Amino acid sequence: MQTLGERLQEARQRLGVTLREAAEFTKIRTDYLQAMEANQFESIPLADVYKRGFVKVYAKYLRLDDEKAGADFNTHHSAKASRRPLDADVDPDEVFAAETGGPALPLNRDALIYGIIGIAVIAILIAVFL
Repeated sequence: MQTLGERLQEARQRLGVTLREAAEFTKIRTDYLQAMEANQFESIPLADVYKRGFVKVYAKYLRLDDEKAGADFNTHHSAKASRRPLDADVDPDEVFAAETGGPALPLNRDALIYGIIGIAVIAILIAVFL
């Protein structure tokens, strides 16, 4: 089975497009395209969301299924997919759960709006009288 990078490279070569031409059209840096084709996504110093977006744009340019390419990136290359919990008994979502020291303050939409209006009125009064 081909890797995502191999499929990208094969599609580009099949279309007879150089990396430079692909970079100019997609506005993705040539070195990023090279890294994608070499399946070295970890060498691209960007968040996974940008890498996934680049993969989809490049795949669409190469007339490949961009949704499948994005899904393949998610499956095999995203940091979340490669992250493994150190303790199998710990739920990874609970590791970063906020600790609560007491009851949470209720905050509704009306209270927020009145608070913002109050701050704005005070700022205007200060600006007028100073």
